[in-house]
Amino acid sequence: MIFRLTQVLFSYVKIYTAISTPWPTRDYWSGFFICKNALTRQFTIFFRIMGGNVFSFLVALQFLTTLPVPVWRQANDLEIARSLRYFPVTGVVIGGILALLYYLLSLWFPHQLVTLVMVIALIALTGALHIDGFLDSCDGLMGSHTVERRLEIMRDSRVGSFAVAGGWSLLSLKYLALFLVPPQLMLHALLLAPMLGRWAMVNAVVLFPYGRDKGFGSPYRMADSRQEWLLATAAVMLLGGLVLQWVGLVIPLFIIILTFLIGRWVMTRLPAGLTGDNYGAIAEITEVATWLIIQASAGLIMA
Repeated sequence: MIFRLTQVLFSYVKIYTAISTPWPTRDYWSGFFICKNALTRQFTIFFRIMGGNVFSFLVALQFLTTLPVPVWRQANDLEIARSLRYFPVTGVVIGGILALLYYLLSLWFPHQLVTLVMVIALIALTGALHIDGFLDSCDGLMGSHTVERRLEIMRDSRVGSFAVAGGWSLLSLKYLALFLVPPQLMLHALLLAPMLGRWAMVNAVVLFPYGRDKGFGSPYRMADSRQEWLLATAAVMLLGGLVLQWVGLVIPLFIIILTFLIGRWVMTRLPAGLTGDNYGAIAEITEVATWLIIQASAGLIMA
C-alpha cells in the first residue's frame, strides 16, 4: 500500500509538471499535444495504481450518475464494494460535464441564470439520487420517533414537511453558495464539489457502521474499507491539488471533519449506524460546504 501511494504521489508530480510547463507560443498545437499525451500517460498509470478495474469504475459511474454506461453484466457484491475507490473519480466526471456546460452557457447567458442551470444539471446528472437521500434523512431524522420508525420513514417514497423545508433550504443555499463563487473560480468549484461530495460518502462508509441489515449501502462493507479509503483519498488529493493547488489539499481536511460531525449526529438518532439515505445527505451538504469554503477563501486562492 505504501508503494502504491508513493506511485500516486509521483504520478501527481508528473501531471502537475505537464500542466505547469508553458506551451510554445509559436507552435500552440504542438505544445497542446505534448501536454495531452503526458496527461494521458500519467492518468493511465494512476488508473492502474487505483486497481485497474475498469468494470468497478463503470459500476460506480452507473450507480452515481444517469450517464449511459456500457456495463455488460450484473456486478457482484465484491465488485460493487471495490467501486467505492472510484467514487471521487466519478465526481470528477460529473464536475467536468458541469464545467464544460458552464463555460458554453456563460458565453451567451447571464451569470445568475447559468448558476441556476448548474444546480439543476447537477440534480439531473445524478438522477436526484443524493437529494432524495437528503429529503428522506430530513423526514426520518427530525422529529420524535423510535429508531424503527425513523428507518421506516426513510424507506417511504412520500415526503413530509421536514423534507419539503429541508429541500427548499438546501437548494436555496446551493444556488446562493455557487452564485457567490467568483467567476474566475467557477470552473474550479464545479469540478471540486462533486468529487468531494462522493469522497465524503466514502468517509462515511469507512468511519461509521451501516445501519440496515440489507440495502444499497450494504455491499460496500465487503471490501477492505481502509484500502478503499486510501485509494479514494489519493485520487482526491491528486485531483484537488491539480485544480486548486495547496487549497485543494486543505479543503478535504474540512470535509472529513464535517463528515465526522454529521455522522456522529446521525448516530444519536440511529445508533445502529448510517443508511444509504444518510450517505446521500452527506454528499449534498459537502457540495454546499465546498462552494462556501471556496467563496470564503477566494482572496487566498487568487492572491
